[in-house]
Parts: sequence; structure tokens; C-alpha cells
Amino acid sequence: MQTLSYTNLSDKIQTFGRTWYDREEQTLYANYTCGGFRFRFTGSFLAVKFRAIPDTFVPPNVTPPAGAPPREDWPYVAVFLDDDQTPCRKQAVRDGETVPIFFSETVQTHEVRIIKLTENFRTALGLAGIVTDGEILPFAPEKRDVIEFIGDSITCGFGNAATDPAHEFEAAEEDGWMTYGAITARILGLEPRFISVSGISIENPVPMPGFYCMRDLYPYADRIIQEKLAIRRSQPVPLADPYNFAGKPARYIVLNLGTNDANQIYFRTDKAQALADFRKNYRTFLEEIRSLNGPDPVILCALGCMDYYLFDEIRDIVDQYRTQSGDHRVDILKFNKMMNVGADVGGCLHPSIYRHKLMAEDLTAKIRRLQEAGL
Repeated sequence: MQTLSYTNLSDKIQTFGRTWYDREEQTLYANYTCGGFRFRFTGSFLAVKFRAIPDTFVPPNVTPPAGAPPREDWPYVAVFLDDDQTPCRKQAVRDGETVPIFFSETVQTHEVRIIKLTENFRTALGLAGIVTDGEILPFAPEKRDVIEFIGDSITCGFGNAATDPAHEFEAAEEDGWMTYGAITARILGLEPRFISVSGISIENPVPMPGFYCMRDLYPYADRIIQEKLAIRRSQPVPLADPYNFAGKPARYIVLNLGTNDANQIYFRTDKAQALADFRKNYRTFLEEIRSLNGPDPVILCALGCMDYYLFDEIRDIVDQYRTQSGDHRVDILKFNKMMNVGADVGGCLHPSIYRHKLMAEDLTAKIRRLQEAGL
């Protein structure tokens, strides 16, 4: 049996999503929804050593029982063998845990894919090493076009696996593999890449310590984990490492933000100024997305399926942007609205897996129309 560090295996592991390498602990973090790793091995036993950070947030309306230990909700992963699209297991992962992945009485050769099901900011997951009685083999990486999803709790799959609409966040009830983004990617044969965080907006009207807006995060590989680890280690908070947009360019970018921005407008006294601020911030972010990704990707400005207060504003922003910039590789999509009762509803009144499947139908149909138009 041998233990192999990620550092010694990096040329034999394909990564998915935005990743960040922690040199201090020689760990590769893949924290955004559906981030993960893929490799090929031969042997009779395989286990993976993880680093992890749990969610410890206690909602204001929840009072823990007296004497209860601090809340720790650990990230969940899905494990896939070979070309299966259905995971052979889903499980929580604790920090420093070595998780058995495969065991057989005979030597076998398989490809293993490990995907993070839970979102960034709430939980963190890193690959520290692999334990096996065999070896990790070279293999040809998959080559698929990327579809990128920029979003909030809807895109993360917050509560999509819950059956009780009163439930707040629980890692076991957030299934990134069954979000509208991941489902759409599988239908179209694309590779999904998520940059999504629950509760996030385009811009915070009043910056709050420890809470990000999307413009704080988008240019960077994973600003969240860099800052979390620095704080845990009592180190100065570093400048975040930029993301390499040219390394794996996106073909489609789905921007599904505006739901939480509408909440911000609700709580501001001057609604007209709040709306003007949103329009300015959305337009600025749209221009930043184009600048960072180059002229080729199609940007789809979407909204839904929980709230549509800002959809007319987004449509108007996109129309003006297209006219003024001459950039016609930008379009809009209004997801069909979810019902607040029945099969549509997951945890905390968020869309269920059933509704995510319907959202995937909306998005798939839209992208196929774009493809028919040569985009």
C-alpha cells in the first residue's frame, strides 16, 4: 500500500471547475459546485485523503440545545466509476479523512471521478492524496466545451434535495449534480463550471466584512478559500490569485443573478437610486465578464425561477449593451416560474430537483436555438 500526494500526481489528474492549490499543505481545493477530480488507476484498493472545512453557520431563528456541540456540516461528494453518470455513492467528507473509494478481490482498472455536491463559502473540499495498492495511470483528459454558471443559491442547488420547505441549509440536501446547470451540461455534452454562492448579488450597496458580492469573486480562482485558510492560520489575508480564463475558455456563460439584488432594493429607502445602482452594476459586471473571457463566448443573461422583479431591467440593460457595443453574442432567458407548493419546492422554498429538471429543459432549449443560429 502506498500514499501518493497530490503534488506527485498532478500530471495524472484532470480537474473540473475552478481549483486552487494550497502550497502550504500541498492540497488542491475544488470548492465550487461540481468542482472535482478525475484519474485512472489499476489495483484492488483505492482511497482518497481529503482536507475539508464544514459549514458552521447557525440561522438566527435556530437555538441549539443546551450543551450541544458546535454545528459542523461537512461537504458532500459524489463518486463515479468509469462512464457512469449516476454516482456509486454520495457521502460527507471530514477534514483529514481517508475515504475508501474502491475495493475488489481482483486487480481492476477504472477511471474515478469525484465531484463536490455542496457550494463554496459554506463548505470547502481539497484533495491531499491517494492511497492505493496499485498505481495511478496516465490517461487522456476529456475535452469538452465549457458552459459556465454564475449564480446564487438557485444555481448552487440550495435545498434541492430537501422534502421539507422549512429546512434551512443542510449539506446533505444540496445536490450540485442535480442542478439545472449540471443537468443541462450533461444533456448537451458540455463541461459545467460553477461560480455560485447562496445569497450573493452582483454588488453589495454597503460592503460587509466576510460577505462577498459576485464582482468580488469572479476574477479569481478561489478567493474564498485563500482568505479562509489565511484567517485560520492567523496569516495576513493575501491578494487572491487570478483565474486563468484562457486556460479553458467557456463557450457559453449563463449569468443568473438578480434575485438577491431585488431583495436589496426592497430594503433600501430610495428605490429609484437603488434601481439605478443595480443597472450600473449589472452593466459593469457584464462588461467585465466579456473583457475577462474574450469575444467568443455567448453570454446568456438569465433570471429565475424564484423572482422576476428585475427581469425587465436586465432585458433593457442587455438591449442597450448590444446596441452600444455591437456585441451580439449576448442574449436573455426568463426561466419558467416555480410554484411555491408541491413538487417544485425544496428547502427554504427553493427549487427542488424536480424544478431544476424543468429549468434544465428551458436552458437546453434556449442553447439549442443559439446553436441553430450559429452561436
